[in-house]
Amino acid sequence: MKKTETLLLLGDSLVEFFDWQARFTEMTMINRGMAGERVRGLLDRVSGELAAVGKVDAVVIMSGANNLAVEDYAFLRDYEAILQRVRQALPAARIAVISLLPFRMPWLAADTIPRLNASLRSIAGLAYADYLDVYDAFAAADRAGKICFLPDGVHLTGRGYETWALVLDAYLYTAS
Repeated sequence: MKKTETLLLLGDSLVEFFDWQARFTEMTMINRGMAGERVRGLLDRVSGELAAVGKVDAVVIMSGANNLAVEDYAFLRDYEAILQRVRQALPAARIAVISLLPFRMPWLAADTIPRLNASLRSIAGLAYADYLDVYDAFAAADRAGKICFLPDGVHLTGRGYETWALVLDAYLYTAS
């Protein structure tokens, strides 16, 4: 497997608010997270981001939390278009879609996030992208009493970011 040297991270505040470079010191991490952004916003800017960064070995996408926060569940087509644009611009890059997390939003039905994650997994497969199930890692951490979310139920604690980083670490060091 070719070593991942440069990784582009796309998404919302969950991407933006972590120092990925400090966690993955052996790689160049390009953090293009944008607080408050919904999936449509990422779709609107993804082509420009791809042009600005040039060649990267891998792209990681985590988006959708802000859609859920405003009860907008119709973002899957935009997500699909993002993946198509990334694949077209970077045909040789590894692309990973990060699952939605088990956010604590009281208005969400218990099956909402699992259903959306199943759709994200399918969309990723159709775009020849990988799907990284961080949801299950967070659920396991929660069962173990590890606090992964800040009191808002969306943003992450240090333990939450480490939980995510461990899944990403395993992905980056496995054969594609």
